[in-house]
This record gives sequence, C-alpha cells and structure tokens, in this order.
Amino acid sequence: MDLVKTILPPLLVSMAWAQGLSLTIGNSVASQNSGFSKTASFLFRVNGCSDLSKAQVAGTAEGIVGGARRSTPLRLAPIQPPGVYAISQQWSDDGNWVVAITATCMNETAAAIVPVNGRAFVRESTQMLPHAPSQAEIETALKTSRTQ
Repeated sequence: MDLVKTILPPLLVSMAWAQGLSLTIGNSVASQNSGFSKTASFLFRVNGCSDLSKAQVAGTAEGIVGGARRSTPLRLAPIQPPGVYAISQQWSDDGNWVVAITATCMNETAAAIVPVNGRAFVRESTQMLPHAPSQAEIETALKTSRTQ
C-alpha cells in the first residue's frame, strides 16, 4: 500500500502533463552527440510544443557557497534533435547547487529544479513543475539537497 501511495501521485501528475508542455531530464550519455556526452552534466528535452521554434528556454544555477547565496545564468546548448539542450557545469565545485530550468511554448510553462553534485545531476531529487520555479521552491531544494 505504501508503494501505491509513493508511486501513484507522481504518475498521475505525469499523466496530467502528458497533453501539455513538459520537460524530460536525462543523462548526457543518452545523447547521440558524442561531443556533449562527455562534457554535459545532463540534457533536457522540451515535450508537447507543437512549434519548437516558438519554445523559449532559460536556466540558472542556484547555489550556496561558503554561506553566501549565488545565482548564475546558464548557457543552454541546443543539440539534435530539435528541442533537446545540453547543460554543462557552469557552477563552482564548491558549495551546494541546483539548476532551475524553465521552458515556455505559446501560453504554457514547464520547469524543473535539478540538484547537481559537481558535474552530475541527482535524478531522484529532481522536481518537475508546471510553472516557473519560485524562490521558495529553489531555497527548499537547496536545503533538501544539502542534507542528502
């Protein structure tokens, strides 16, 4: 019964988003672009946008280093196929970091908060959101990833 309580809510959310805009986060090794498979921390794909030329994506690395809060705009590298982006480490090895990604297409928004440990992303703690991440959600993710 606990397994059903754990799996069912995220499954229902995923199903609810299936018709709209969503993001898929994946390991860079999954890329067929060998240049990025060795340098990217992770990839993400924009799903559910009928015209990818109208999709807009943005990302920031949000961290705490030596007790000081940091925010760094990220360069997102579009790769093939269209709608897929690579994110390479653009944040310090020091401190505690999450990557906040937001995608918009037409009137829809999808986002993710992706904890990172150096160059690697932490899949189990990644949060998928139907809206741009709020400061409170980012702060909570930073606190949560610090305790893991």
